[in-house]
Amino acid sequence: MKKFYHKGPLLISCILLLACTGCILKEPVIFGKNAIKQLDVEQLMGSWHEVAQSGRPERKMIAAVNIETSINDKGIIRLDIKKNKFTPYGPYTEVRGKAKWNPDYPGILKCSLYMNFFREYYILYLDPDNTTTLICNRAATRFWVFSKHMSLSENQIAGIIQKMESVGFDPDKLIWHPAYF
Repeated sequence: MKKFYHKGPLLISCILLLACTGCILKEPVIFGKNAIKQLDVEQLMGSWHEVAQSGRPERKMIAAVNIETSINDKGIIRLDIKKNKFTPYGPYTEVRGKAKWNPDYPGILKCSLYMNFFREYYILYLDPDNTTTLICNRAATRFWVFSKHMSLSENQIAGIIQKMESVGFDPDKLIWHPAYF
């Protein structure tokens, strides 16, 4: 009589069940409904400083980031990203990219930093005076706070914390810019 082993299919079934029910996920799940509903893309143009980030825990990956944005007549957003890494051997790098924006989905940007491979990024929060924004990637593994000014007011920080908690991010995991030094 031949023995039939049920352990393999049973194990695969359990893993699929856990993955489908969300028990394995530790990061929040971000959808287009979490993104902002209205945006004047012209307000996003200019110089933005990264004042906080989450998702890059290694010291060698932390950098002071400045993004210059501009839009051409075809509606393509140009990104000039300048990074100054805080490591002994990684001083300054510059990356150029582009982004596409669809007015029907105002809180979603499709950005490409390498050839024409576009990834979706969600604008979760933009303060009323358009000087502070929260952006995360589709997988919700990286999260950035950008500002047109290096320092934030208490009202801006409160809005950021409130939006983070409403989406499911832990504000304690956010690394603020002064902590880089």
